[in-house]
Amino acid sequence: MKQIIIVGLLIMITIVGCTMQTQQPVGNNNNNNNNATQQAPLPSGNLGIKKDIAISGFAFDPATLTIPVGASVIWTNKDSVQHTIVSDSGNEINSDAISQGETYVHTFNTPGTYTYHCGIHPSMKGTIIVE
Repeated sequence: MKQIIIVGLLIMITIVGCTMQTQQPVGNNNNNNNNATQQAPLPSGNLGIKKDIAISGFAFDPATLTIPVGASVIWTNKDSVQHTIVSDSGNEINSDAISQGETYVHTFNTPGTYTYHCGIHPSMKGTIIVE
């Protein structure tokens, strides 16, 4: 009886282990890189650090965020209207319109201060400081 239980447990552990190894993280489908809801793979450089910014009440929260080089920022739209994330100068940050519940991810690989706004609602402003 003990042998049957042990064999059963080993089979369950093997099945769970195989299942976990074959699953891929949600959002890493690279078939369409222009889709704002897809998340780019995290950088191998800076520990895969991710920081979140909520878009809520027609504002970026937090409005200013300091991150290390190689970190990724994930903007999540919690408003019922579409928003974009666009660099004030240059094209470092440039998202398509994202709807409620969708995200935009960008990895910052160069130190500096990046100011941005919503292209649809220019009064919405934010700053990313990359150190």
